Amino acid sequence: MKAAVFKEIGKPLVIEDVKDPQINQGEILLKVLATGLCHGDLHIIFGDWQTDIDVRTPMILGHEIVGEVMNDGKKVKKGDIVLVYNAFGCNKCKYCKKGYPQYCENVKILGVQENGGFAEYVKVSSEENLVKAHGNPIELAPLADAGLTAYSSVKDIEEGSNVALLGTGAVSMIALQILKSKNVRTTVVGRNYFKLSKMLELGADKAIIVKNSYSDDLSSKIGREKFDYIIDYVGSNDTLKDVLWMLDRMGELRIVGEFGGEFTVPEQLMVLRGLGIRGFLYGTKKDLEELLNIFYEKKIKTLAVPYKLYEINNAINDLLSERIIGRAVIIP
Repeated sequence: MKAAVFKEIGKPLVIEDVKDPQINQGEILLKVLATGLCHGDLHIIFGDWQTDIDVRTPMILGHEIVGEVMNDGKKVKKGDIVLVYNAFGCNKCKYCKKGYPQYCENVKILGVQENGGFAEYVKVSSEENLVKAHGNPIELAPLADAGLTAYSSVKDIEEGSNVALLGTGAVSMIALQILKSKNVRTTVVGRNYFKLSKMLELGADKAIIVKNSYSDDLSSKIGREKFDYIIDYVGSNDTLKDVLWMLDRMGELRIVGEFGGEFTVPEQLMVLRGLGIRGFLYGTKKDLEELLNIFYEKKIKTLAVPYKLYEINNAINDLLSERIIGRAVIIP
């Protein structure tokens, strides 16, 4: 089969012929229909996560996968279209038992620890991680990670809340649409004029373009306004600096982006305003099933931008240079 193979940090992926995956009893073979390209893939390619995640080479990346089932299982049948819920836990630890395998210490992720979806076929070790779907695979693919992460980070936000979204990537764009379906006031903040314009089209109430720093530009534009939630989809030093001061009483900072930022927590402010800080990683399988229903109700668009497998390095360059408005999706 054809695959885009990660062989060396900082180098383009190599398109080459590799052996088809061989499945054992209980495993499922998927014909890959579409796989989203995520900033997480870029972090791996450029070595940003080498101290935190053990990624071997050669490796087929791609964790946001839609595929066609090629062999019968107990719950899926040949020909079914499925999304991969891509957190394969141990099923024994307290996190797995609570339904949060993404926090399992021994979690396996296709496209990180095991070969992923930037190929014509991929092997799935457990059909329990497959969610049946229907529709255009290109539009479905971003739901498997960008959409799921967005949904988990906003699903419990109350109607009428005032929310600031930091960052203008696919996760933030999908989160915005979910929030607007719940009648939430939204302010979007970012450095890319064209992406901010798109988010206004998607229903954002206000857009603030960052020319200097997130904290300076945001605070100067909002005046005395305070937010019930600030959701950081970047996670850099720049986005996190002084952001807690812009939260209303009992407000919450939610951190989703993983750019490795650090910030100082003003202890008295936290206590006197009753503020909270939460991190969000991926989501649950139940979240993915709920998100699919929202998608089928046409409340959100995934804004997929398709590329052929042989164009994957072009897609990587476009993502790096902020030319993609939405989610790049790779088609074998």
